[in-house]
Amino acid sequence: MTDVEAGYGRAVDELVIDRLLPIASRVRLSPGDRLHDDDAVYFPLDAVITLILSRDEARFQIGFARRGDAIGLPALFVPQFPVVIASVLRGGTCGRVTSDVLRQLMAEEPALRERLTTYAMFAMGRYLSEAAGALALSLEQRVARWIMLCRRALEDDILPVTHDGIAEALGVRRSGVTVALHVLEGQRLIQSRRGRIDVLDRDGLRSFAMAARRGPPTNASLSELIKPRDQRSPPRPFDAPFLGSRDEIGR
Repeated sequence: MTDVEAGYGRAVDELVIDRLLPIASRVRLSPGDRLHDDDAVYFPLDAVITLILSRDEARFQIGFARRGDAIGLPALFVPQFPVVIASVLRGGTCGRVTSDVLRQLMAEEPALRERLTTYAMFAMGRYLSEAAGALALSLEQRVARWIMLCRRALEDDILPVTHDGIAEALGVRRSGVTVALHVLEGQRLIQSRRGRIDVLDRDGLRSFAMAARRGPPTNASLSELIKPRDQRSPPRPFDAPFLGSRDEIGR
């Protein structure tokens, strides 16, 4: 199961990957690299990439991408979709296909267009759902959830991440992440070391991340993120439900 299937949209199937790889350029990535917003779609092959939704001052960690994902595809269908910052967590290779080439292929091949459209719609829904759900979690729960999803993406209990990296992904202060990690360590769920985090209790970490959430904060609706600033509604109480599946963090 890919990360996409587990909670970030419907996976791009291997038939699509096999169709696109012959025309894709190969990009070798190292940990810490960022994918450039260069009017292209990236298809991770063996790299793991963390995704952050960004619009103006707001930043929301929305998941991890690996084989079976397509980074930049939602913007191909919805140009005003918020920027997705893609940072490499585990180095590897991505296939890169320019947007113009993809548009031409989709015009010529209806089946390909249907597959990519379906993926893009699921991905956009999941991205916004994950961002909306983050607003209803305490910082400690957000950090616990991020660690759980990172562990699944890397398929390893030893995570090569730093306090600064988690803070950047979640759009919060480093000091807040440090406090949250101390809380998780105090419950013997993780052990934080220099440059890495060891997951000690998967079940306990999952239970902590899924514990009762605090009430919804006041904020602009996340659906407003995809509108230009001058078309957005004034801030109002955030009343969107948390749409992310509880099952996705339990698998």
